[in-house]
Order: sequence, then structure tokens, then C-alpha cells
Amino acid sequence: MRLFFSVFIVCLVCTEVGLAQSAAETTTVVLAREGQRFSPQSTATLHYLEGFQIRHRWVLPDVGYIDFGHGDYREVFMGGGYTLFDGKRVSLVEEGLFVQASGSGANQARYAMPWTMLQLHLTDKFSGEAVYFPYIPLNNSGRKQHVLERAKVERKIANRWKAGAGLGGYKFADQAWSNRPFITTTFSTRWGDWEFWLQRLPENKPQFQIRYAIARQH
Repeated sequence: MRLFFSVFIVCLVCTEVGLAQSAAETTTVVLAREGQRFSPQSTATLHYLEGFQIRHRWVLPDVGYIDFGHGDYREVFMGGGYTLFDGKRVSLVEEGLFVQASGSGANQARYAMPWTMLQLHLTDKFSGEAVYFPYIPLNNSGRKQHVLERAKVERKIANRWKAGAGLGGYKFADQAWSNRPFITTTFSTRWGDWEFWLQRLPENKPQFQIRYAIARQH
């Protein structure tokens, strides 16, 4: 399986959207991402699309697609979850996903994926977030994996602008953990939130991501 932590798969809910239910009964969220590696030449590293609904504390349904810039491996996933705790300073969300891989490099691997997000609201200007999930194989084609999708701290610079830094990590089977730092900045508009993400990959090759999120209450 050609999974590499830096592409940051399966971000079910970004910080800008959150999982606390608003006054509206249902919130529909759409996430889209594009990743590019620029050295030695521009190469796509990520295509990602996801949609889900938030009903009170429930996140259901949740479906999505991801590939890594190659035609031989892709994933579709579906599932849902629940906000276990939603306090003034701390929020904890737990999700469960079924993941089906396809393509010549996938061997029809299937996974169960428990997904955890911890959000910290440290002050009016500082916030933190961590997302972790393992890949639990459901057939012989799968390989056990651990993904620290992100652990980051952000500071609000202006009303619609924040910036921060963090770390991502990935462990495949019995191999050692691989960790890489990143910097990020997010701009909020009436058309959604735009996050720009720059990370150093192995062999010092930088990756740039554009992450888009929009939420509509109804």
C-alpha cells in the first residue's frame, strides 16, 4: 500500500468547521484538497474530496475519496461518528470508517479505521488540534499502519486569518515512525475556508497543499 503520512488522508473535520452542533438542525460540510510536490518537478501528490453531515453531536453520513497522484492506488471511505465531549476549552470526537482500496497497487485491501480528533481552545487567539488514526487490516492484502495526521498549534492573526505550525507522522507495518514538520495559514471567506499547507517531505522535497472547506446550515 502506497500510503505516506504527508498526504494527510481522511481529515473528516477541519478546525475551521468544528463538530459542535450549531443552532441549525443539520450542517452539511464539503472538503476538497489538492497537493503538489515541486522538487525536482511539479508532481501531484493528493486529490481529496469528502462530504458529511453534522446532526447535533452525530457525524453521519460521511463519505469520501482520495488518491495520491498515481492511477494505481486510490481509496473510498464511509462511516460516521460522535462528539464525545464538547467543552469550552476541549473537544473530543471519535469516528469509525470502512476503507476500500482499489487500483493495481491496492490488491483490494480493506481496512477498519477508528479516527480520533482532540481540539484545544487555549485562549481567544491560540488553539491546538491533533488527529490520529490507525489502519486495521480486514483482509490479507492490508498492512497495519498508524497515522498522526496532524498535531498543530495556531494563532489568530486577524478576524479572518490565522497561522500556525505542527507535525505529522506515519508508521507502516514494523517500520520506524517517520515525522515531518509543517507550517499552515488559513483565510476565512464567505465562500469557505482556504488553508495553505507547506511541509518538508523525505529527501527535503517540499509539498504544498490547498485545503478547502465549506459548511452550510439548513
